[in-house]
Amino acid sequence: MFPARYALPALLIVLLATRWGHFGTALSLPDASLAVFLLGGLWLGHWAFFAGLMVAAFGVDLALARSATEAGWCLTPAYWGLVPTYGVLWLAGRWLAVGERAREAGLYTLVSAAAVSVAFVLSNVSFWAYSGHFADMGALEYAFAVARYYPPYLGGAALYLALGWVVHQMLAARRVRLA
Repeated sequence: MFPARYALPALLIVLLATRWGHFGTALSLPDASLAVFLLGGLWLGHWAFFAGLMVAAFGVDLALARSATEAGWCLTPAYWGLVPTYGVLWLAGRWLAVGERAREAGLYTLVSAAAVSVAFVLSNVSFWAYSGHFADMGALEYAFAVARYYPPYLGGAALYLALGWVVHQMLAARRVRLA
C-alpha cells in the first residue's frame, strides 16, 4: 500500500476530472471510476476510503444531473447497484495488494479484466432490474442491447488500469531502492 496522503488525492482528482461521460469525447476523457475503485483497493485498502470515493462519485453525479429528468434517469433505486459494482473492483484491488501480486503484469491484467467484467454485469443487471425504465424489456433483450457497450467499458478501464500499473511499478521500485 502507498500512503493515503498521496494516493487519495490523486484518485479523487482522476475521479472528479473524468466522471463527466462514460466513454469520453473529443473534448473529454473516458470515465476512470472503474480503475479508481480497483486502484483504491490496491493502494488505500481501508473501507473508509471506499466510502469516501463513493460519496465523491455520487456528488459528481448529483452535480451533473442538471434537471429532474436527468436525475430521474440515472439516480433511481438502481443507483445502489454501484455499491456492489465498485465493491467488486475494490476487492480485486485488495486481492492484488497481497504480497507482490500486483507486480505481475499477467495476473494484474487477468484480475482487472475479470473485475471490470463482473462490474459491467452487476451495474447493468441492477439498472435493468431496479431503474424502472425497462419493465417491458426482458433480461435477454436487455443483455443484447447493452452488450455493445462492453468493449468501450472494458477499454476505458484498461487504459487507466494500465497507467495505474505503471505507476504502481514505479512506486514499488522506488520503495525497494529506498528500503
